[in-house]
Amino acid sequence: MPAGGAAPRTYWATLPAVAEPSGPGARARAAAAGSDAPAPAGPAADPGPGAPAAPTLLAIGRYALKRALGKGGFGAVYEAWDPLLSRMVAVKTLHVDAGAEARAMLDPLFLNEARAAAGLSHAHIVTVFDAGMSPQGVYIAMERVRGRDLRQALRDGWQPTPAEAALLVRRVADALAYAHARGVVHCDIKPANIFVTRRGRPKVLDFGIARVAHRAALPALEGLVAGSPHHLAPEQLAGGAVDARADLYALGTVLYELLTGAHAFDGESLEQITQAVLRGTPQPAHERCAQVPRALSTIAQRAMARDPADRFAGAAEMARALRRWLAGAEAPDAPAQASAQTSASASASASASADAHAPGPGRTGRRRGVLAPLMPALLAAAAWLARRASGEPTAQPSAAPAPGPAGAARAPAGQRRGGTGRRGGRAG
Repeated sequence: MPAGGAAPRTYWATLPAVAEPSGPGARARAAAAGSDAPAPAGPAADPGPGAPAAPTLLAIGRYALKRALGKGGFGAVYEAWDPLLSRMVAVKTLHVDAGAEARAMLDPLFLNEARAAAGLSHAHIVTVFDAGMSPQGVYIAMERVRGRDLRQALRDGWQPTPAEAALLVRRVADALAYAHARGVVHCDIKPANIFVTRRGRPKVLDFGIARVAHRAALPALEGLVAGSPHHLAPEQLAGGAVDARADLYALGTVLYELLTGAHAFDGESLEQITQAVLRGTPQPAHERCAQVPRALSTIAQRAMARDPADRFAGAAEMARALRRWLAGAEAPDAPAQASAQTSASASASASASADAHAPGPGRTGRRRGVLAPLMPALLAAAAWLARRASGEPTAQPSAAPAPGPAGAARAPAGQRRGGTGRRGGRAG
């Protein structure tokens, strides 16, 4: 029994679109073997150009459901054809096994959450195209993503490096920050709800849907907890108030799982897992796996703090912490880069010095300007030397004044007269 003697809770997990088979003929072999892996969309069989050949299982709204992709406690996901826009989409139907009165109360809540999610437009959030009501309940039409979710990737043996894990989680944190700023809380962040495209980009699924299960005064949902106990925050398991920090806790458990390949909290039963989340402290990721950097382990540990006040203040802060770590992860290359920059600076300084001493277009003119005042004195000295060599009487040449710095002001008249007097005294 959970803390406080609460009634046993039921957990549900939404299954997103299954991974696409790869390799030559993989889809055909899967279809021939009766696998539930997706089959290729064939030529038109339904009305409309480009419509797939698969038979229509059910029509919801304007969408023709072609193939089931997954099922969960709150509904099922289908691959569907949109005849209006001639494209394949994913349609999720939402339902709870409840009476007509309870359904009449729940359906508007689901529809409001679906419409709120439809207002989100972010590179790392699955785009919701449409939401509406049908005889089968609320449905949501969203983009059909090709790839696989993190849960399937980990089951297939994918082991991301610490940098790969940090980058993926940082992108999800950016998506959460965007949604939280618009008042949309996910409440069910887990590997199965983080889809990774064929280009390696994460996309978050099912925004806002799980939050309906956490609202108060809903008898139809009594005893129901939406999400996986491995990734639910303690306040969710205890039935307390839930806000955006519950998403940060769940994202911390996802980062922990990517780094270590194991759940932060585990047990042999739901009860043991619940008690571990409510009372336990996970072993730091760097202690569980020596290859995990301590700083990255600290980020995961802070996100998983039991007290919401001890977690990151928001998803944007968590994303910044991951960005700083990713920038520091490139530090081994920094000395080489600094050395290269120093060499480049030295080369630039040497080049500038050489340019300063090399004659330029304007420097020759400036030197000529400096030598021009000396030319009369030099000519007079040359004539005196010539007369002396020929035996003619000569007079001692007067010393030519030394040129001052270019542009210097001439001495006052009084100083010039005093100087002449001193020269005359020496001559006398």
